[in-house]
Amino acid sequence: MEAELNSPLVELQPGQTYAMDTSWWPTRADNQVRGVTDAGVILSPLATATSDSSLLLSGSFGVFFPGQLQARLFDNQGAEQERTDLQTVAPQTRVNLHREIQPAKWPARVSIHLIDDRGIDRGSLGEAVTKPAL
Repeated sequence: MEAELNSPLVELQPGQTYAMDTSWWPTRADNQVRGVTDAGVILSPLATATSDSSLLLSGSFGVFFPGQLQARLFDNQGAEQERTDLQTVAPQTRVNLHREIQPAKWPARVSIHLIDDRGIDRGSLGEAVTKPAL
């Protein structure tokens, strides 16, 4: 998908100029876009699965910025328990997340954030509720 912005109509006097700055955020995706966030597009929403003391995180995304995906784990009251870096990502490569983590304490939910190369949190790509480990 490509979108194009048209500049506003501006009346200029002789010798005057006008500029319109835009930001382009290309990313790798297919026709299965399920949603869009400030961090990127969701192709397959974040899902979790459990086995013993491990939590498997999976999903597919197209990101708008190069950086790191980070898992943020939360308890039942919504307090953040832990952060775990998952993988390096870039806009020109589709992100296929399939990562197993072993949290120190079992979370009630997990959120995936994109942290860009400058350390700026660009936002969430989704969140999921977890089931207790057996």
